[in-house]
Amino acid sequence: CQVFYQPASLPAREPWLLIGEIERLFTGLTSCWYTGSLRMLPRGRRREDMLPSLHRERQTNLNARVRPAALGDGAAIFRVLMSAFNLEEGSAKYRHIERVALDAAERFLCLEMDNDIVGVVMVSPHWLRIGLARILKADVGEVAVLKEFQGRGLGTHLMESCVLHLEEQGYDLSRLGGLNRFYSRFGYVPFPRRYFEFLLTEARAGTGVIQPEAIVALTSEEDQCLRPYVPKSDWQRRNELYDAFNAGRTGSLVEERSPNPPTEEADPEALRWVYETGGEVRGYLFAVGYAEEPSPFEARVTIHDVAFDIDHPESLVALVKRALQEALRRGAQRATARLPFDPRVEQALTDAALPYSLRELQSTPASNMLLLVSLSGLLENLTPELMRRYPCSVSCPPFEVRFNVGDQCSTLAVNDTSLRVCDEDRTEARVTCEVTAFLRWVLGVNGFGEWQVNVRHTLTDAQFTVLSHLFRREPCASGPWG
Repeated sequence: CQVFYQPASLPAREPWLLIGEIERLFTGLTSCWYTGSLRMLPRGRRREDMLPSLHRERQTNLNARVRPAALGDGAAIFRVLMSAFNLEEGSAKYRHIERVALDAAERFLCLEMDNDIVGVVMVSPHWLRIGLARILKADVGEVAVLKEFQGRGLGTHLMESCVLHLEEQGYDLSRLGGLNRFYSRFGYVPFPRRYFEFLLTEARAGTGVIQPEAIVALTSEEDQCLRPYVPKSDWQRRNELYDAFNAGRTGSLVEERSPNPPTEEADPEALRWVYETGGEVRGYLFAVGYAEEPSPFEARVTIHDVAFDIDHPESLVALVKRALQEALRRGAQRATARLPFDPRVEQALTDAALPYSLRELQSTPASNMLLLVSLSGLLENLTPELMRRYPCSVSCPPFEVRFNVGDQCSTLAVNDTSLRVCDEDRTEARVTCEVTAFLRWVLGVNGFGEWQVNVRHTLTDAQFTVLSHLFRREPCASGPWG
């Protein structure tokens, strides 16, 4: 194989990659000869866009195809997952994977060779709120290839097909957790996780020492208001609290629900409680317990779902105390919570003298990662919320701005009565940025005017002000995208 490249002929402003691309192009290739020149690829560009002949040759030699799973594929999917993940029969992970493979087989894409399923990937659709708007996110997981077929490039072929599937199905974003080095090949970029951390250690003030049990102690009134969550009787109120707490909250999940009440009985061992006063449930908290800490953002007790009546912050305080007591009972030295970075949440915990820290985790070499599937589609879906945010008080003539995000481009036409997304490239107003920066603006992690790392623009002061209002910092939920 001979590789030729001419750096002088390529635009200097693009983040070109060479070594990693050469490595992935030829990893696992057998009986495939390729003679020609290899151009360096821009980050996020799919290989088949620039080397279609090589891609087709590779597919032919591998004799593999990717298709949506069919009814009856569950057992074969489970076999692949067991092989790839070395699952111990009877373990909690084994039971979880078995349930996913058999009960949600329709969410998988299957890679076949000679009519045998040798690789799988799971794609779960979720709608996220961005204020009044909705965007479609694909949660990608359980990427697996049978152990005896690993090292042949099948995982790469599977993920390339998965990204094409996301584009065809109209997704705006995709999220996964995995090795940066592998998934960055397909356009995924590292993105932070956000969570609250509660340290369950003694507090010292001068010569005084306060034990953690005293810090999280419930008052008699708080204790009387707490009880276990009962699915059959509490489900409707729980849904009302969730919707009210997350109404308009950027990043929160739009839940899919059955109109029928759940049939499950209350589980006395489940870490699920409600706070009730005067016959009215004011808040709920769901947590999960682990034998060992699974990750930095998941402690042995992790709060994953909580909502409360904003007019009753005492409900949040009591519920969090109850979860922290359970963590102490299990011998944990900390607990974590996927609470939104919301000033009202922080104030309630601060007023109750509960010590906490706000964490934004950017891990490597394996991390939470996001993919911008369609810039134009995402902007189109955002227009209702962006129109609501338009600052009528700012004097700015109508304008068009061309967004260059990674290797995607789209134009947003802006005026005080409407917003429109188009493909025309006829404007001098431009914003060029990395995918990470753009998604920080979209999800409200940072505002446009606040996060300008590696951002270039040709905006007037008035246009910059307008975009700072359209893409602003929000007290966003983080669990669904991190």
